[in-house]
Amino acid sequence: MQALADRQGCPIELRKITAVGSTDSEKTGKRLADFAESLKLPFSFKSVLLSDMKDAREELFETEDDEAVIVYAPYILKTMISTPRSLENLMKVIRNDLYPCIMVVIEVEANYNSPSFVDRFIDALFHFSAFYDSFEGCLKQYSEDRIRMEAIFGEAIRNIVAEEGRQRTVRSVTLDVWRAFFRRFRMVEIGMSELSFRQASLVVKKFACRSSCTIDKKGKCLIVGWKGTPIHSLSIWKFH
Repeated sequence: MQALADRQGCPIELRKITAVGSTDSEKTGKRLADFAESLKLPFSFKSVLLSDMKDAREELFETEDDEAVIVYAPYILKTMISTPRSLENLMKVIRNDLYPCIMVVIEVEANYNSPSFVDRFIDALFHFSAFYDSFEGCLKQYSEDRIRMEAIFGEAIRNIVAEEGRQRTVRSVTLDVWRAFFRRFRMVEIGMSELSFRQASLVVKKFACRSSCTIDKKGKCLIVGWKGTPIHSLSIWKFH
């Protein structure tokens, strides 16, 4: 929003954000609206409550024909791996109805979707070990953020190793699996700019744990890792 406000030429007529999820995000919208007002940036916010993405449909988003649409999907697609109908419907709405300029996807770079308990256990062990080690390096032992995150991850680990079938809702697959999935919707991966990559690297260097956190490229996407273990992926896609 700051970059849009500072941009010279081609002023934004209206910046719209539509937040889609199972919980109300009006408080977030109010904070964003206040910030946009301080920048004198035209802004509107809408919260769409959906308990299941199989109910997503075009009219919920209220887009206009002359709007440039960008879909930002941080850690949302993995929540629908266990409910493929919901995932398929969401992607069809994005592809056929919203038809965005680009879609930005952030996902966990790990595979704990295997039907094999042993494979799932080993993958989760390495992945969450890196996460907990990063907490040790970045957060104080009794900080509220660390306690909250460790509790959330503890529940996720329990679901991964102790549940089966539809009860195992915490799942993830690697970027290569997502790439194969996106090809079904005629999506083409595009690379992020060198400026964006350098900015991400500069942000990491501001922290004391910078020697352990890595920012790398895998093809056209960005991979965030901890001591050599991939943790997150960020990829950008266009529809053709």
